[in-house]
Amino acid sequence: MEKWKKFVAEAQARKPKIYFHVTGQDNKEGIRARGILGSTQAGDRDYSYSDADVDEKRVYLFSSPDSAYMAAFSRPDSGIFGGAEPPFIFVKVDLSKLKGSPEVHDDMELPEFDAFYIVGDVPPHAILDIETEAEASERLEGEEEDEYNFDIDGDMLYENEEGIRVFEVELLVRIRGGVDDTLTDIRSIDGVTIVSTIESISKPTGVESRLKIKFHPQREAMTGQSYVKQILIPTINSRAIPNCIVMRYIPKSLRKL
Repeated sequence: MEKWKKFVAEAQARKPKIYFHVTGQDNKEGIRARGILGSTQAGDRDYSYSDADVDEKRVYLFSSPDSAYMAAFSRPDSGIFGGAEPPFIFVKVDLSKLKGSPEVHDDMELPEFDAFYIVGDVPPHAILDIETEAEASERLEGEEEDEYNFDIDGDMLYENEEGIRVFEVELLVRIRGGVDDTLTDIRSIDGVTIVSTIESISKPTGVESRLKIKFHPQREAMTGQSYVKQILIPTINSRAIPNCIVMRYIPKSLRKL
């Protein structure tokens, strides 16, 4: 038993202290004033281990801003958000500022998004930053634009607005049905031109595939980032593409061809 306690303590010590919480924008001022209050509504209690879990007041967290952002716009109906409605805010917290170093538990509903939870509240002094959904979208689109417009011999290269804009992105997906049929369904999404598999691994939960997807937004005003956020990932996660879910967007993979 002592060895097990030591193992658990060491595992907790290795976990990061900076996490990201997602909630509705209406809660922004309340969080600044009172912090994040644990809720019995947050999380899917179907994954509870005991009756006591149902009454736990939890705060759900993500290990990175990318995971938080991806979960928010691809799984907004998840119980992990405690009924919060978009537009969302992304709250950066430092758990090292909490008394007693709270235990960080693995979430059982959205493990593919690196989701966790703590029992209790997060006080205001542990809140490092709050970013609105609009601010996050603008930041990500700015990063995307920086990748398109790169410097060669002191000259900036800009997108040719007169040509057809073609982009490429990589996604990690989990497929629980026929792989070929699923890839065909993804190819049928408006704007998608080519879907290819980089690598696949068969697991008891399904086939995890890293896909390279080429697409061109149908609307001229839509950026590549907006297409991925508003059309590609939500469609893959919808009933239109059965038995498939986007687990992760591969960082820095979005580029203009």
